[in-house]
Amino acid sequence: MKPLLFLLTITQLNFAIAAERPNILFAIADDWGAHAGAYGTPWVKTPAFDRIAKEGLLFTHAYTPVAKCAPSRAIVLTGRHAWQNEEAGNHMAYFPAKLKSWPEVLTEKGWHMGITGKGWGPGIANDVDGKPRKITGKPFDKRKAPAPTSEMGNTDYAANFIDFLNAAPKDGSWCFWYGSTEPHRGYEYESGVKKGGKKLSDIQKVPDYLPDDDIVRNDILDYAFEVEHTDNHLARMIAELEKRGQLDNTLIIVTADHGMPFPRGKGYAYEDSNHVPLAVRFPGGLKKPGRVIDDFVNFTDLAATILDYAGVAEKDSGMMSITGKSWRPILESEKAGRVIAERDHTLIGKERNTHFGNGSQRPCQ
Repeated sequence: MKPLLFLLTITQLNFAIAAERPNILFAIADDWGAHAGAYGTPWVKTPAFDRIAKEGLLFTHAYTPVAKCAPSRAIVLTGRHAWQNEEAGNHMAYFPAKLKSWPEVLTEKGWHMGITGKGWGPGIANDVDGKPRKITGKPFDKRKAPAPTSEMGNTDYAANFIDFLNAAPKDGSWCFWYGSTEPHRGYEYESGVKKGGKKLSDIQKVPDYLPDDDIVRNDILDYAFEVEHTDNHLARMIAELEKRGQLDNTLIIVTADHGMPFPRGKGYAYEDSNHVPLAVRFPGGLKKPGRVIDDFVNFTDLAATILDYAGVAEKDSGMMSITGKSWRPILESEKAGRVIAERDHTLIGKERNTHFGNGSQRPCQ
């Protein structure tokens, strides 16, 4: 009797490998609230984020437990709440040597781990000997491009991603942290109108807690222009993955560290301060892409999710106990709406007041 032969197409084989251990692209913007085309926001265009949502999952109730850069990003890195992260639970503080990040874990496990732009901070992250740690990976920041406005940086995130991919070993997994510093303030006043082609009338309704005048409308559109800059680089990264045939074996997670830098936003503990955008794409493991998920999820879940898909058990990671839970049951479900009944709330808190305030500056102070 002849042995049975099982034949897989290249695509099927790629999906099988991806489902076991995908590459990972983690994109996190600085000060971007839940404003995107996929969320029905008319005054910002985010085709790359919208594509990830359409081909993956869009989360409507994603939150950071603390709406400030350093404590929020420490939660992302450790999977632990701010009060569990000691000094790293503060803004402009220290990242304790005993706290390990999931990028450090992946690096130890042989992953090609890199970053462009902003990782954890502001603050200091040293090891027990006082030497700086690469808690978000090896930096890839050499590529520059003309800044779109006088207030924006000149980092060419997408070009740096290409450098990272070129440096990746042919056989092995990679993980890249895309940390856009936009739409953090400052903003070039009226850049949204003058450079982004926007109109004040694009904003159908100004949030009730802000004055509705031309100054505020311009400020919102200037913020939107910087969101679109972040999205443009994400689009270029997606195109590069397609070009290399790696898109369908890459787990892509797109989010932001907290809400927009306006009063009642960044630095506070309100809906618009802690509610963040979140879309996830992974064709090799997702069923029924395009689903909208209403489960409450938060940043403590990220470390658990990434380690889960990386094939690293928490007990083998060397990390301190992770509070969050992996999103795999949500991602690989066929349901929309509320997938896990117990995910009906999340916890948020407010870090100490500092001279950074809510990150705002004129005209919205």
